[in-house]
Amino acid sequence: VVRVLRGRGSGPRHALAADLGPALDVLRVLDAVRPVWERGSGPVYDLVHADLAAGGELVRSIAAYLDAAGDVGRAARRLVLHPNTLRYRLRRVRERFGVDLDDPDTRLLLTLAVRLAA
Repeated sequence: VVRVLRGRGSGPRHALAADLGPALDVLRVLDAVRPVWERGSGPVYDLVHADLAAGGELVRSIAAYLDAAGDVGRAARRLVLHPNTLRYRLRRVRERFGVDLDDPDTRLLLTLAVRLAA
């Protein structure tokens, strides 16, 4: 994946891999993790697959929450939701699937899973 950058009057120019920095590293990690994820099981796997089949509301909510570093207010604004609605969805994640968003390993797995699902 290479991003096309628009130059002033010079037409499109292409970014070098070094210009992409962490984004390229993340793509490499996701490519390496994808086969393991596709053979996966467990609560995070079940959550992502079940929710995507139902429209992906929880996956989008989790993605926004993780992207906002756990800041419910900021994540809710991104989703155009009331913060209490987001809190309710996150509670549903815990109650329905047993996924603990306070656990760092679970958050890492969720981060990878929602990016793979995107």
